[in-house]
Amino acid sequence: MLSIDSLKQHKKNSLINLIAIAIGFGLVSLRSALPGLPIEIGIFILSLVILVRAADVFTDIAVVVGEKLGLSKLNTGILIIAIGTSAPELFSSIGAALQNQPEMVVGNVLGTVIANCLLGIGIATLFAKQALDVHREVLATQMSIFLASVLLAGISLYDGHFSRMEGAVLLIVLAYYLRYNIKYANDGSIDLPEEIKEHAESESIVPMPMLIGLLLVNLSLLFVSGDFVVSSLSNGAEVMGLSSAKLATSLLAIGTSIPEIATAIMLVRKNNTDSLFGEIIGSNIFDFLGIFGVIALIKPITMSGPLLDFLLIATLATFLLLFVVMNDRKVRKVEGIAMLAFFTGFLIQLASL
Repeated sequence: MLSIDSLKQHKKNSLINLIAIAIGFGLVSLRSALPGLPIEIGIFILSLVILVRAADVFTDIAVVVGEKLGLSKLNTGILIIAIGTSAPELFSSIGAALQNQPEMVVGNVLGTVIANCLLGIGIATLFAKQALDVHREVLATQMSIFLASVLLAGISLYDGHFSRMEGAVLLIVLAYYLRYNIKYANDGSIDLPEEIKEHAESESIVPMPMLIGLLLVNLSLLFVSGDFVVSSLSNGAEVMGLSSAKLATSLLAIGTSIPEIATAIMLVRKNNTDSLFGEIIGSNIFDFLGIFGVIALIKPITMSGPLLDFLLIATLATFLLLFVVMNDRKVRKVEGIAMLAFFTGFLIQLASL
């Protein structure tokens, strides 16, 4: 249940985020007077922190709003978990699309998927007391849908043009994926963290207008901070003479993966590995189908060249590595370290392009 104390904390966090975004506007206004890398770094760090914090508040409040609107409580939790942790990359990608930065969209999404798999699961193994168990359902069904998402997005991107029609196809596939999860959630087949179950089985005493107000405030923060993150990366890359797409693939991708990584650590500490793998893989599926689908509808994506080829190969290689590691239904610490080493190699190769 969202208690009064929790509501007060969310209001406090929202107020802090509003103050921080005001500071961000101040920094942006100083760009013309004090151009340079330090101010862009400041805008990037500040905006990324707001992006992640606002996504956390938005996710928590949205669960309660879903309950109050009469949605299935457990299903609301599942949908919010699946989509909520992807909110930072969604809104930063929307910002990139609106600023006509298609390479940043692709770099952000594919880089985030790679970071989710290699950093999320790799770091989780370091916090685990024993090997992580992989549920048969995760390996058989979720990984199959993950592979289908990789192939659909890869085929759409391969010719250098991601059309609105292709985006619509991805969103239709996403709808069927969510419908599948809702069906099995009703059957009780999907395991959620205990605190999410307790939250979904309770009713909130908080008035709806206040909840809607907090949702709108944090939704606005997501839009604005996502736009600031993209502009700071773009300007910073120009100052340093680097590719903004490379920075989106590395710095932005790692930053927007923070919710998935933090959730993975929390779940492994509670020995809830089913939800851990479901959260990581589900988030990746939404990144491919949801973000690419939405962005393509807003503005078709055009991109080609060595960076796209490298990212597509690296994404497929990441999936294959994850499948091999999970195939015996155990992920051991040494395998997690290997995944972290693979991610390090990915960053080194990215920098050398």
